Amino acid sequence: MIKGKLGEKSYKPKFSGHETFPFRYLWLSKLLISIEEKGSQHLKAYSMMDLMVEFGVGANMTKSIKHWGVVLDLITQDFELTEFGQALLKYDRYLENPQTLWLLHWKICSNPELTTWYYIFNHLQTTRLDKKKLLEQFNTIWSKASLNTIERDIHCFFRMYTYSLNKKGMISEDSLECPLVELNILSAGLTEGSYEIQRGAKPSLSLAVFTFALSEFCKQLESTTGLISFDNLLYGDGSPAKVFCLTESALSEYLENLENDGGSQFKFTDGVGGLKQIQILKDINYKMLLKNIFSSRTKRRSAA
Repeated sequence: MIKGKLGEKSYKPKFSGHETFPFRYLWLSKLLISIEEKGSQHLKAYSMMDLMVEFGVGANMTKSIKHWGVVLDLITQDFELTEFGQALLKYDRYLENPQTLWLLHWKICSNPELTTWYYIFNHLQTTRLDKKKLLEQFNTIWSKASLNTIERDIHCFFRMYTYSLNKKGMISEDSLECPLVELNILSAGLTEGSYEIQRGAKPSLSLAVFTFALSEFCKQLESTTGLISFDNLLYGDGSPAKVFCLTESALSEYLENLENDGGSQFKFTDGVGGLKQIQILKDINYKMLLKNIFSSRTKRRSAA
């Protein structure tokens, strides 16, 4: 029996909204720039045809662009920019900073409304994935959901994170559609439909992004004691360690670096067995955290 948020009686699984498309290069840029130039009120009043012309894509892709904008916490249903959306528009509207990709991954996979993404990164006890077995598991857990809809959702998940090969054994152009493939979180297995989650250290994941994710996770927990255990950080649903696929040693290293960094918003204490506990001492300034993330001048290679 599934535990946590996905196992709550009130939980309603969602396997649709993206119209089978992962978000593509420049989609989010088009969305943010359109809001900047036209205004959210204008886009809200646009017909589907108007939005199709604005984004330069068909109806299904237009729906998908809005879907990803909402679930990535960039916009509201009324095309209003969120705090995160405003920061991305200001600091990295073309997704040139590699830390932006980690932020987008965090926003997706820490969100229980995205059932497939949340389940795979937070509930699976194995790093080896198989499309057919996942489909069977989902069909057992959420038997009322359409099997075809679940299958399309799983397919979209793998398209978001992995490269696919064409008949000549070359990387397919279609598999370059989503920038999150650059994170190398998933890799294709030796057999068709099999994949491997890459757990361990993440050299490209900055301490600033980890701090942002940790802050959001701690806020969601709303611990009555104000203390969050190391085990919760390592094994808790929606935790940075789960979403970023960190091992115990990798998590420990981030926490040690954060403690040595002298951040005044956190306090570290030794818990049971000498393992770290963490406490938030004051309200988190998310705008400042995002500014720190985007202050890096490093740029990733853009897709053609």
